[in-house]
Amino acid sequence: MSSTYGVIDLFAGPGGLGEGFAGFSTKDRRPFQIVISAEMEAAAHSTLRLRAFVRAHLAKEGCLPDGYEDFHRGGATATLWQDHPLWSEAEHEARRLTLGSPEAREPIAAAISEARSRFGENTVVIGGPPCQAYSLAGRARNRGIEGYKAEEDGRHFLFREYIAVLRALHPAVFVMENVTGMLSSAVGGRRVFEMVLEDLRSLGGKEGSLYELVALSPRSLLRTAPQDFVVYAEDHGVPQRRHRVIVVGVRKDVAEAWRVRRTDGGHALLAERPKATVRQVIGGFPELRSGLSREQDDFRSWAAILELTATFLAELPDVADVPEDAAAALRRLPRQARAGAALPRSSTAAVRESAETADSLIRFLTAASFNHTAQHGRARMSGQTSPDTCSPRP
Repeated sequence: MSSTYGVIDLFAGPGGLGEGFAGFSTKDRRPFQIVISAEMEAAAHSTLRLRAFVRAHLAKEGCLPDGYEDFHRGGATATLWQDHPLWSEAEHEARRLTLGSPEAREPIAAAISEARSRFGENTVVIGGPPCQAYSLAGRARNRGIEGYKAEEDGRHFLFREYIAVLRALHPAVFVMENVTGMLSSAVGGRRVFEMVLEDLRSLGGKEGSLYELVALSPRSLLRTAPQDFVVYAEDHGVPQRRHRVIVVGVRKDVAEAWRVRRTDGGHALLAERPKATVRQVIGGFPELRSGLSREQDDFRSWAAILELTATFLAELPDVADVPEDAAAALRRLPRQARAGAALPRSSTAAVRESAETADSLIRFLTAASFNHTAQHGRARMSGQTSPDTCSPRP
């Protein structure tokens, strides 16, 4: 792949699909450049804009923006970079637009012109029209709305905004993604997916279809059926049962050049892989704390709570049968915390690292007598501040 392709990302959400294209590299180059990513929801658009800025910074400076890691720790906001010269480029790329509204027409038309001017016929359109009208959950909610009529819900027909861009740009390839509920959703007695395929096949006008519609992982041996457009993530090495309708359209001149058509006119582009577990895929990643605490959640706070709790448990006066090895393990934890040592991340890890036997400590911590005593001892633990002597984790 020697050419560079301009990408138009519609109904972009927070940008997962676009990130896949923009992040793809081959032979030390990135062949896909996003021209515009359009999304109406404010929080998703903020993510789009930030990622556009980060990609631009990596491309031009070779590093992440100053303060980016602090931003992810919650120590800064995105306003940190608003005066950066590349921020305006990110704002030009990531646009908060409601597709289908009059306000969106001019920016989308401008993006189409820009893509055509910069990349010629080497363009790609991606995106997934809103799924709320198609998903099973969304349809269930709609049935509970008094007077709801699917024919009057414009979300069912937003896919035509996507098709309008295809009609204006004639990209080399397009990727349309949606939930599997799209296959069964119906309006006015017609299946929505049938309308989608019909509109896609009509793009060539009287000269015939402009695109070959590709099922990435077809199951039918002969003619492609609607169900063939469903991609089952777990069949391709992803440890998740996520099923999505994905229609890939390849402009016929491009398809001819690639010479990848099967004898029935379809394509099989995704090879099946053995099913994978979460541990197999991410088991080698460094351990992370959850970050779910509503209070300050850093090493110093964690060390202080661990020291306080271990001291409290080891010195409980009302429980006479604390196993000696369990008490010794608990007494060691405060010393570890004060020394800034790597601390256990779970109760079982604490037992394995500090106690000679796991069973005695577990029996003690789960005993009814301990639970009763702990309830009365909580007042002793409240109101104490974290010590400032702990060193950050190396």
